Amino acid sequence: MSDGNFNRALLPKNELSAGIRAGKAQMRTRAEQALTTLIDEFFPTLDPATRTALHDRFLQLLRSV
Repeated sequence: MSDGNFNRALLPKNELSAGIRAGKAQMRTRAEQALTTLIDEFFPTLDPATRTALHDRFLQLLRSV
């Protein structure tokens, strides 16, 4: 049976809540990158204003969850 050392080794050297915040920040960054890739792939001719509006709205939705 595990003594928990493996799980503790995955987290930063400070509190658990800091590890959770770091994980959320990483996932938010990945989601932003995925959205940018998706827009580039499916809507290559999209104008910059609409692209920025989509990106900003997506970030608003991420913050509200």
